Amino acid sequence: MLLKVVEKVIKQKMNFIGFSTKASLNEDIQLNIVKNLREQVLIQLPFIKNRIDDSIFLIQVYDEEEWTPDTPYTHIVAVEVNNFSFVPNDMITHTIPNGEFLVFRHQGPEENIDSTYMAINEWLEDHNYITPRPYDIEQWDDLAVMNNHDHIIKLYIPL
Repeated sequence: MLLKVVEKVIKQKMNFIGFSTKASLNEDIQLNIVKNLREQVLIQLPFIKNRIDDSIFLIQVYDEEEWTPDTPYTHIVAVEVNNFSFVPNDMITHTIPNGEFLVFRHQGPEENIDSTYMAINEWLEDHNYITPRPYDIEQWDDLAVMNNHDHIIKLYIPL
């Protein structure tokens, strides 16, 4: 469920270390791609010495073509780090530049987040935010309660 509070924030450059793959939403649903990437990040977490905290992020990078549930896009599951001085083997780095974001909040189990994205898209349209969306970011603070009805996932939409 989309919570009504929407914030506008300015974020400084964010550096991430994690795992990445390209797949469609339907492939992710069928093959648990993001869940598997998240499990790989959790295994590597103790070896990422320069992480800012234990939050895990999903960065979804979209190509310029029109998005459908069958359109492949890049999924990056990662942790935010201070710098790239040490990157564990087989992990990738990704940087999000300084920018302004709208922060939305999804409350409830992660499996219900699709309806929140639909509500965000409606909100953006209703408030005349008609900018290209090259990516969005989810922030998961506590994976242990991701299926709890009170769980909050922050969603960052770049402006």
